[in-house]
Amino acid sequence: MLLVMNETDAYRLQALLELAASFPEPRTADQIARCRGVPARFLARLLGELAREGLVTTSRGPRGGVRLAARPETVPVASLVRPESQPEGGGAAVRWLAKRLAEARSGTLERLKLADLLQVERDANKAVHFEI
Repeated sequence: MLLVMNETDAYRLQALLELAASFPEPRTADQIARCRGVPARFLARLLGELAREGLVTTSRGPRGGVRLAARPETVPVASLVRPESQPEGGGAAVRWLAKRLAEARSGTLERLKLADLLQVERDANKAVHFEI
């Protein structure tokens, strides 16, 4: 089975999607954890990493919290997920294929913006499913 995204990247995206949805208003770590189902202790570590990477800003005080450092329309998804490591074994064909997959993934992610993912989420939430 091909791993497309690891759980850490999925949690990173969940946090960033919550911040995109509330942009430009800040959200607290507790709000993000509660709304997105991300474990609070894990989220605190992720938010620190995102701040060091310059993707979010943090502020203290009564109106403080975490917010995106840039408008969601300008944030490429490629900057949000980390590249997968390339296999060292498996022979030349496996390494060749892994390289092509990484190139395709990178090209796709460069074209996508965080706002695009937010729109996908909003569209999915609008859809109502009925079962009889």
